[in-house]
Amino acid sequence: MEDNPADIRFVEETISNSSLEVTVHSVSTSAAGVDFVHQRGEFRDVPEPDLVFLDWNLRQTTGEDVVMALEAEFAHIPLVILTGSKAKLEADHVPSAKADLVTEKPTDPDGYITIIRSIAPSQ
Repeated sequence: MEDNPADIRFVEETISNSSLEVTVHSVSTSAAGVDFVHQRGEFRDVPEPDLVFLDWNLRQTTGEDVVMALEAEFAHIPLVILTGSKAKLEADHVPSAKADLVTEKPTDPDGYITIIRSIAPSQ
């Protein structure tokens, strides 16, 4: 879940230029992200994600709202919480216990590849 089109494009290009066999689906609001994971509404025919990247600083809500909406039923889906500012993560008291990884957004393609491989070793 990412609301910055440039960040979405960066991740999509990174994945498409890698050897990873990954399909990227992106949504720009927390409501769409929660609907996507729950496979409801316009997303009822999408596959359940294997990994969720969550921008902690979504414009319409906080990442915490998304984590709470997903934590019980979808705890089996790896969750990576990203932010542009480590200080913001600390100030917001990000619930790292509920995520598989909490980190700053990578600034180079290899950072995303490393994250995906660490969470999904088969890649």
